[in-house]
Amino acid sequence: MTVQTPPEPGHYPSAPPWTGQPEPQHAPYPPQSWAGQPEPQQAPYPQQTPYPPQSWNGQPEPQAWNSQPEPQHGHHAAQPWPGQQAPDPGHYPSSPPWAGQPEPEPEPPPAPHTAPLFGGTVAPYGSPENKHGQLLVRFPGEVHDLNRPVAPSWRPVVAWTFVLSALGIISVLRRSSQARRYGRPRRPYWIAFAVTLVAGAAFWWAAVINVAIPLYHYHQESGLTEQLQTSLVSDSRVTKKFGAVSAVECTSDSDRDAEGVRTYLCTFELSTGKTNGMYVNADTEGNWREKE
Repeated sequence: MTVQTPPEPGHYPSAPPWTGQPEPQHAPYPPQSWAGQPEPQQAPYPQQTPYPPQSWNGQPEPQAWNSQPEPQHGHHAAQPWPGQQAPDPGHYPSSPPWAGQPEPEPEPPPAPHTAPLFGGTVAPYGSPENKHGQLLVRFPGEVHDLNRPVAPSWRPVVAWTFVLSALGIISVLRRSSQARRYGRPRRPYWIAFAVTLVAGAAFWWAAVINVAIPLYHYHQESGLTEQLQTSLVSDSRVTKKFGAVSAVECTSDSDRDAEGVRTYLCTFELSTGKTNGMYVNADTEGNWREKE
């Protein structure tokens, strides 16, 4: 019976023990923690110092700009080019110093002036002047008005307003609402109503002052004159002075005074066929007396 001896820790054979060949020696593995033993700590790598700043023309470069340290990036410090101003910290140019300023782009040439087309041009889509479905004619409003009914006439408004004065607004409201349904303007009816109302008021006021009031006074005086003639025919004072009287005719000789008294010239026809006359003063009540 063959008894094999276990190898020492860290040495493991790469061939079976019965080969009889010597095993090659390998570098031992680093010791591992085993059974709670601490691992040895490896020394840290030494920190490398940055390279000192170098100059291009053999002269030493300043270490700081405006008494401030130059920012370090990695192991090499950013040095400015000869004759170039060092950038501010955190601001670095993206182009080399020999690159000049970009040339300005030339302005585009102006568009040639063209004469407008007959009837105008079509506005671009989406602009307020371009209405969807609008007729492409020079005067589209006149084309739309051809299919609408004719608006009612404004002349009846003038007639009704002249006769009925303010009541003519009834005709205005009816005709303006009908014109609105037809898509026609309503302003002519209101203009005709306002002008006719002012003109009619002036006409009727002048007619009342110059015609109606004098005509009323004429009819009133005619009635007072007939009343005076009737009272003179049957009055005893006239019979005693002239005798029997068959008819009397009186005409006004003056206007009425503040007391309402007026002078009349009365002509009496006697039953004998003779005529005689006298002046009398009479008031509005028919009372009279002979004028002295």
